Amino acid sequence: GKQKKKHQIILTHTSRNINDYLQSLKFRFNGNFKRIPNYIITREGKIIQLLGNTEHSEYFKDPNVNRNSIIITLENLGWLNKHSVTGVYFNWINDPYRSDPHLKNWRNYYYWDKYPQDQLTALADLCMILCVEHEIPYFSVPSSGYIENVGKFRGIVSKSNFSDIYTDINPSFNFNIFEEHVKQIELGL
Repeated sequence: GKQKKKHQIILTHTSRNINDYLQSLKFRFNGNFKRIPNYIITREGKIIQLLGNTEHSEYFKDPNVNRNSIIITLENLGWLNKHSVTGVYFNWINDPYRSDPHLKNWRNYYYWDKYPQDQLTALADLCMILCVEHEIPYFSVPSSGYIENVGKFRGIVSKSNFSDIYTDINPSFNFNIFEEHVKQIELGL
């Protein structure tokens, strides 16, 4: 579907590496998968646009949320498990994680994949462009916790703000990235 007037940007993550995620979008349900984001940002900061800014898919069950938002998905493994013998971290489909995880007890998980700085910078740049283009306020809910009636919020939110069953955006995300981005622009950096 299409709708010109957007009032929200929703941040999600892939819960797997980018290649596997793109394959799942292409082949899941025999190519009829309905949860397509507008954008994906890789760990390296590459922006991939899948839908136009006025387009939407059936990402959420609520059609109003879908119509009124632009969805940006970040490449990120999400919550991690730690193998008790080897000490190796891995995600829900056994993709290995080869770095030190972010540690925080949140929504029944403790180990989290981190969002790299290049990815956060690309996200802040893209959000600034989209906010100007669609007259969306360039500020975010400063946490990934559940917020009642978050669908009415004008600005940048995360999927986990909609329900306490979602774990994206995870606790390693730096919500100050948007404020820091504005300061850098003001300073001409």
